[in-house]
Amino acid sequence: MRRIPWPLLVSVTVIWLLLWGDVTPMLVAGGVLVALLTVLVFPAPPRMFAGRIHPWHLVVLIVRFLYDLVVASLHVAWIAVRPSPPPLSAVVRIDLTCRSELLMTITSELISLVPGSLLVDLDAEAGRIWLHILDAHHDDTPERWRGIVLAQERRVLNAFRPDTERMSTLKEDPR
Repeated sequence: MRRIPWPLLVSVTVIWLLLWGDVTPMLVAGGVLVALLTVLVFPAPPRMFAGRIHPWHLVVLIVRFLYDLVVASLHVAWIAVRPSPPPLSAVVRIDLTCRSELLMTITSELISLVPGSLLVDLDAEAGRIWLHILDAHHDDTPERWRGIVLAQERRVLNAFRPDTERMSTLKEDPR
């Protein structure tokens, strides 16, 4: 018999109650039944993350992401209101150093959530991503974005990779 992941069961029940906007015994019972059915019919994938979270590096990752978010939002807002033609854009290929699909996805999503860049493709087998860059009017734009992405990847790896797998070069963040 398969083990029921109780945290997932409770989470689905709470989401059920939030969707109904009320808490009654009948809704709780219905939520538990729906959660149980959902968990049994659609089992969760096996655990993909075998590492541990490093709190200090996670704080650094979050703070830097928020900083990048604010700076890029102001930059994109300026592009939208400035009295000049639309900027040149580009698609840049970036080879990542990590081969973990989960960590590549986290890195790609954090980059894509920042205004001015958009993930076009992620090739997990080759460890490469393609980004669409909004403002590519400088000659050094591809190299600058490669540096930005690789620095973000280092922060993600520092925050989520187990100590035994961390490389000393990942601790250095030039940005």
